[in-house]
Amino acid sequence: MKELIFIYNAKSGLTQAAVDWAHKIISPKTYECSLCSLTYGNLGKYSKWSKFLESLNMNKSFIYDDQLSDLSIYNNELLPCIFLREDDNYSVLLNNDELDRCENLDALINLIKVELD
Repeated sequence: MKELIFIYNAKSGLTQAAVDWAHKIISPKTYECSLCSLTYGNLGKYSKWSKFLESLNMNKSFIYDDQLSDLSIYNNELLPCIFLREDDNYSVLLNNDELDRCENLDALINLIKVELD
């Protein structure tokens, strides 16, 4: 079975979510997680992103950088990034640079579709 593993360049938890929310409003250009910026707005996860994820016939995991000690496949990849797991094989589906170059959510969705085909 395939699995997409999304690794955010952000910390987990409600307090950190509030800090990130404020940061994206006050200074969006300096926010360090392009994956968060592309998929979450000021009111939460974009519905288009949720619908896209639901359309994928595979498991999905969402991991924050303070949870990486639990992930042996991480291998110091720059964050954010997206891994693809197929059985016991892990590979980087989209790296930090590719995510940073996405101008909007549509670009991210299209890039994921291309990489999965």
